[in-house]
Amino acid sequence: MSSIFQLFRRSTSSDSADELEDDNPISNTTECYACTQVGVPVFHSTSCDNANQPQWEASAGSSLVPIRDRPGSKIVPNRAASDGRSRRDLQRNKNFFTRVYDPRSKQVQRWNRFFLLARGVALAVDPLFFYTLSIGRGGAPCLYMDGALAAVVAVMRTIVDAVHLLHMWLQFRVAYVSRESLVVGCGKLVWDPQSISSHYVRSLKGFWYDAFVILPVPQAVFWLVVPRLIREERIKEIMTTLLLIFIFQFLPKVYHSISLMRRMAKVTGYIFGTIWWGFALNLIAYFIASHVAGGCWYVLAIQRVVLCLRQQCSRKAVCNLALSCADEVCYQFLLPEDTLGGRCAGNSTIGLVRKPLCLDVNGPYHYGIYRWALPVISSNSLTVKILYPIFWGLMSLSTFGNDLEPTSHWVEVMFSICVVLSGLMLFTLLIGNIQVNTHFTLIRGGMFFLLAYR
Repeated sequence: MSSIFQLFRRSTSSDSADELEDDNPISNTTECYACTQVGVPVFHSTSCDNANQPQWEASAGSSLVPIRDRPGSKIVPNRAASDGRSRRDLQRNKNFFTRVYDPRSKQVQRWNRFFLLARGVALAVDPLFFYTLSIGRGGAPCLYMDGALAAVVAVMRTIVDAVHLLHMWLQFRVAYVSRESLVVGCGKLVWDPQSISSHYVRSLKGFWYDAFVILPVPQAVFWLVVPRLIREERIKEIMTTLLLIFIFQFLPKVYHSISLMRRMAKVTGYIFGTIWWGFALNLIAYFIASHVAGGCWYVLAIQRVVLCLRQQCSRKAVCNLALSCADEVCYQFLLPEDTLGGRCAGNSTIGLVRKPLCLDVNGPYHYGIYRWALPVISSNSLTVKILYPIFWGLMSLSTFGNDLEPTSHWVEVMFSICVVLSGLMLFTLLIGNIQVNTHFTLIRGGMFFLLAYR
């Protein structure tokens, strides 16, 4: 009697298992679910087996692990239905160029850290184009472009853009969270390569925005447009062009870096998990902002010197002003440092005194906030050209423009206002981010203490 009862129980259990398997709509799906509680990071994901039904175990605040990978797992894959597909997936995952990467894997996280640091370097490289413009003071002051420095900066910009191209290629191979599957605390990771590529290309903030921020606009402008404008002595158009580049490519690049970091943190959690990394990133942001402010200060000072030269020439009875040097593109960077001039200085100006009054700090012309930029824009020392504007920007942002004394020139006043507001915003963000990082570190330390106490 007992044997008959056991046979009946086995048959009923097998039938119920078959019914559950038939009613399960995701038994053969190629996508896996990643769920966690509400908080940061929002999504936890691991790579899933396309042949088996994804079954997960979850604990509060911990990563999700497939049950089949645990020791003692009794899940048996359906080999008859998925043998061919498993072989194709296995061959694809073995290939470095065709495999799909888990966004929470250590390899992807290391790449994200490296890429964000490369983006910071890219933001620091762009203002270096400003320092290719210089004032020669061997005779009458004139404007020229340092071709050697422009070539070095263009190569640096190309290298960091190549790193960005590698990141764009990686986005075609990283699983993403499907928007249609978003519910409270849960998300569905898509692992199909075609779906990943289609999603990345169709996203405006994805492929197209990534391609826009690495367009070689500064390289083309400084090698094709600026020399011609210098030769035609259209200095105002040069400054307008540089301003347009700053507004329509550099500022979007800053927003792109910030949004990219937030997007990575949303999927993988904190990218830089220590408080020291957070403090260092905030200091790097402060340094880049000082670098940008100093570069703008440098270029605007050149514009004021040109305005001074034109006013000085208009007061002479006989004056033939030539704003461009004899060589509009000169390779001063390769020459020995000589503050008083060199091969790049000199032009055909007639009527102005040999002593450059427009480059005299104590001269009759009032420069306002550009007063201390006069010896910098005419110096042949690359170290002085780069470090002193950075120091000026750091000092102005740290003191909220307390030492700025602008004249009534409207461009100078607007620039001073931007410096003051930028200093206030950066200081507020710096203090806020440090507090957040400290709070996160203390909470994590408290949780570790509680677990150790248990």
